[in-house]
Amino acid sequence: MPLFLAEKSWIAEHLLDVEPIAGLGTLGISKHVLGMFVAAIGLILLFGPFGRALRQSPIVPRGRVTNLLELILLFVRDDIARPFLGKGGDKFLPILWTLFFFVLFCNLIGLLPLIPPFYVPVVGHDGHTHWSFFGLVTPTGQIYVTATLSIIAGAWWHLLGIKEQGLVAYVKNIVPGGLPLWLVPMLFVIELVGHVIKVVALALRLWANMTGGHAVLFAALGMVLMFGNLLGGWMTLPMGAVSIVSGTIVYFLEIFVAFLQAYVFTFLVTVFLGMALHPDH
Repeated sequence: MPLFLAEKSWIAEHLLDVEPIAGLGTLGISKHVLGMFVAAIGLILLFGPFGRALRQSPIVPRGRVTNLLELILLFVRDDIARPFLGKGGDKFLPILWTLFFFVLFCNLIGLLPLIPPFYVPVVGHDGHTHWSFFGLVTPTGQIYVTATLSIIAGAWWHLLGIKEQGLVAYVKNIVPGGLPLWLVPMLFVIELVGHVIKVVALALRLWANMTGGHAVLFAALGMVLMFGNLLGGWMTLPMGAVSIVSGTIVYFLEIFVAFLQAYVFTFLVTVFLGMALHPDH
């Protein structure tokens, strides 16, 4: 197999494969699911001390981590939630805050290997069990994860819209009023498709951005092997330097993308929630 095809196959296998953990595969627990558990535990460990700090000093909380978290929480409230939901939408902030940080942690966990690293038994394509390093797994790099998050978010804003308006009014408001009667059925179908597309777009946007960055990073790191084999061992050192520099640049870009995509996902969910609650706007 040509080297560039071998590298392409290696990158695709790493990014797209789902490796079930031995003994837990029947429960659907893979390294990506375990990564989400770690992200959830990280949220508890982070916000537990934050809650205690707020109880001790609710007006002016102290501490660098506490102040940083407060800054991010206020950003989500003032620049994402309130512009679309108003102050009455503050009751949804706990969900939006949790969504933002959970997506953020899932985005970052593949870039921050666990210390100390540990290994988990996984089942390979050949049916045999082997030990695999748990680090460098990004849950949101799997379409199944992002699709599940998007479906849950879509069900959430639709249920809140039904609760706010009532089922009959919510269904009627899917199509704008004042239209000729013959246009209503066609636009109703179009709007229903639009609601499905919103959920699909949420899932694909997050998955594609996280997967794309990882693909570029692995391609940069794979240059040293590819060019070293093609041009001889003497090329390993210069290509290694190029690979490390380009990989470092992409790595920091991925950290930025992780924060950006957590913001975009929360922003879009908030926009769709506002549309469900206030169809007249």
